[in-house]
Amino acid sequence: MKTPYCVLRSRSVCFQLYLFLFILVSIHSNAQDTPVKEKVISFSSMDEVPVEIHVEGKLTFETNALITDSNLLYVNVIDLFKQLKINCNESNLFNGLEGYIENERKLFSIDYTSNQIQVGNKVVNIKNSLHVEMGIRYIESCILSEAFGLTLILNPKSLSVKLTASFELPYVREIRIENSRNSIAKLQGHSIAVDTVIPRNYHLLKGGTVDWVLNSNQTVNGSTMNNVVLGLGAELLYGETNISINYNDNYRFNAQQLQYNWRWIDNNAKVIKQAQVGKISSQSIAFLESPVVGVMINNSPNTVRKAKGTYRINEYTEPNWTVELYINDVLIEYKVADASGLYFFNVPIVYGYTTLKLKFYGPLGEERTEERILNTPYTFMPAKTFEYTISGGVLQSETGTQYAQGNFSYGLNRFITLGGGVEYLSSIIESPFIPFAKLSIQPFSKLILNVEYAHEVRLKGLLNYYLTKSALVELDFTKYDKGQRATRFNALEERKVKFSIPFKLNQFSGFSRLNFNQFVYDSFTFNQIDFIFSSYYKKVNINSSTLINWIDERASFTTTNLSLSYRFNNGIVLRPSVEYNVNDSKISRYRTEIEKRVSKSYFSASYERFITAKNDAIFLNFRYDFDFARTGLSSFYTNRKLSFSENAQGSVAFGGGNKYVHVDNTSSLGKGGILFYPFLDLNQNGILDKGEKMVLLNNVRVSGGSAKISKKDSIVRVSNLNAFVDYNVEFSNTDLQNISWKFKYKSFQVLVDPNQYKRVYVPIISMGEMNGTIYITKGNETKGVGRITVKIYDYEGRLVKEILSEADGYFSYLGLMPGKYRISLDEEQLKNLNFECIPKTREVVIGISEDGDIIEGLDFQMTQLPAR
Repeated sequence: MKTPYCVLRSRSVCFQLYLFLFILVSIHSNAQDTPVKEKVISFSSMDEVPVEIHVEGKLTFETNALITDSNLLYVNVIDLFKQLKINCNESNLFNGLEGYIENERKLFSIDYTSNQIQVGNKVVNIKNSLHVEMGIRYIESCILSEAFGLTLILNPKSLSVKLTASFELPYVREIRIENSRNSIAKLQGHSIAVDTVIPRNYHLLKGGTVDWVLNSNQTVNGSTMNNVVLGLGAELLYGETNISINYNDNYRFNAQQLQYNWRWIDNNAKVIKQAQVGKISSQSIAFLESPVVGVMINNSPNTVRKAKGTYRINEYTEPNWTVELYINDVLIEYKVADASGLYFFNVPIVYGYTTLKLKFYGPLGEERTEERILNTPYTFMPAKTFEYTISGGVLQSETGTQYAQGNFSYGLNRFITLGGGVEYLSSIIESPFIPFAKLSIQPFSKLILNVEYAHEVRLKGLLNYYLTKSALVELDFTKYDKGQRATRFNALEERKVKFSIPFKLNQFSGFSRLNFNQFVYDSFTFNQIDFIFSSYYKKVNINSSTLINWIDERASFTTTNLSLSYRFNNGIVLRPSVEYNVNDSKISRYRTEIEKRVSKSYFSASYERFITAKNDAIFLNFRYDFDFARTGLSSFYTNRKLSFSENAQGSVAFGGGNKYVHVDNTSSLGKGGILFYPFLDLNQNGILDKGEKMVLLNNVRVSGGSAKISKKDSIVRVSNLNAFVDYNVEFSNTDLQNISWKFKYKSFQVLVDPNQYKRVYVPIISMGEMNGTIYITKGNETKGVGRITVKIYDYEGRLVKEILSEADGYFSYLGLMPGKYRISLDEEQLKNLNFECIPKTREVVIGISEDGDIIEGLDFQMTQLPAR
């Protein structure tokens, strides 16, 4: 039986339980009622904040936007479209905006009266997605995605917005077209738009570069040979002057060991753009047994003016050597030779007189240079353009043979170039003059035909055709006049067919080439087939080459070479190779080489066995690259003879500013450099005056060069640049240490002077800042007003900048050069809002200051006018 106490206690517990449930139900009911009220967006809960919009990695800008408590984003369409360069204007026919998007046929309109957006035939209702704040209309971002294909994703933590578009934005299109035009302009020799151009400076005598090479070879119980190469470079009589001497103590000195050349270039000249004096190169028809000492002039610029089409160079050097291709002293491409030494280039067809240079760099620091003058086989000119080349001199031989050549090229139209001229060689007594004519036809980029006729010497034809994008067929035919004496050791006819194709499939790539050569002589015909297959797969390179030779109907002689190169994870490279004699069905030679690179050092060892000659050869090599020199040691054992070799090479360039001397382990002869002097230009005269200080930069971007910034003197030094070549240099305000500092010119185009450093002053302006607040008073309450346009005019009344006040009425602008300015609010906007402001304008003076002058307190008071 329950006691009264238990009954009371039980009732108390029940009452408490009922009370708890009642409170819980009440709270739950209130919680359910609250969201119902908030389903309708309350604009009073919006915040106007600046957000940063990022567009596809191409553009970043800041604009004011409205963000709700639930992170919905509302943007100002006019401001957004203006930044993206989408055509958008206020309509004269209705209350809204109109323009076109994506293309001129896709028109759109935003009608604020009917609350709808029409894009083509699509209509989107914006009644619940439009908000007006201080006369500025904001539209919800999801509507922009639905109507225009502009997707904006808000990151509320960073207040940043990622914008993507379903079409190519006009701003992005402009960047793409500009980059394409800059690339085309560079290839065609036209200037790319920059802020300022630094032209060539001419001097009677200036600069100084020195190249040096030391080689020594010793054979145990044998001879010793020492070789010294010394080169000097300067600017003399307004032109590049290079002189070098190659001395070998085992040979008697002769004039051919002395190299000298003077070169002058002015691409702005009309009659003569290039001139050379000294040892010159010439693409002669006749065989020249010695170098020519003389003069060459032409009216072709040295810029790379690319025409359509390419031709292919594929030759051999040493295995794993690096080969660089230069056209008119501009590096176009570089390749690393494969395990057999094979390399190939697709050389672009270039207008006019062109020098093509190949530089070969070996792993031990060896350097070889081969230079060709490519007037043939492919000489094309722009339509209605005439260019000439005249050269002449004396062959550097005991006979003193005189040589001269004059040739011209004329672009009949885009597809046909006519050429011709006459060559003179005094050693051909019977007929020293050789008239010649040329015809080059390129009906489309994949086909090139060149025909050349040299009177009483030869008829030559060359056809270059790309079967596919990369498969090339080349037909070469030459017929020589019987008894001609201009060329020597030639067959009566030369017939050549070449087929080459590079290929790539996933991680497997390679190159194959098939050549057939036939040389017809009086008494026999010599035939040759050469097939090469080179492939790469990850760290493995395999090269196979087969050579077949035969004369008339006789049996052929065939050899095959197989080379392999493999790079281990530790950097060691193993390179075995073998040569197989097909006729004898046996191996005639094999070789194994191992190499290792560590930082600036290189080591290699190889063993080679010549089975037919019963001879062995062992090589050991070591190289170390100092900053000032490239050094190497090697030993060689063969035929029971042991030899040693030591070599070192480097260069010195003087005139680097502040007693700086540049040392390098590569050649500096014929090169140049630039010295940039960034300084704070307080009086804005562009000159580094006494009392103006140098500014230390963080970074400088140089196309085709590397900048070295000195913390000691703040000079930016760019070395090892090709002379007579324009280099584009870019500076960024973000690399300056003071936010008020701005570069007067952000981009430079500098023409490099030969064999010297060129001074370029980079003025930096200290900008001023002004700020203030726009207020509005309603009753007893004064608060800031956002989205009001503030206009800044200079002393002559020209508009300098338009800015918008922030949500709290604050406005500021950093970027005013020293001088007088007038500040006012946008009268048209005030009229539309039915406001006036006090004062109407404010006048300020930005003074000269290292840290930038700051003018504060430029406040404006807005007052509501009576309703009209």
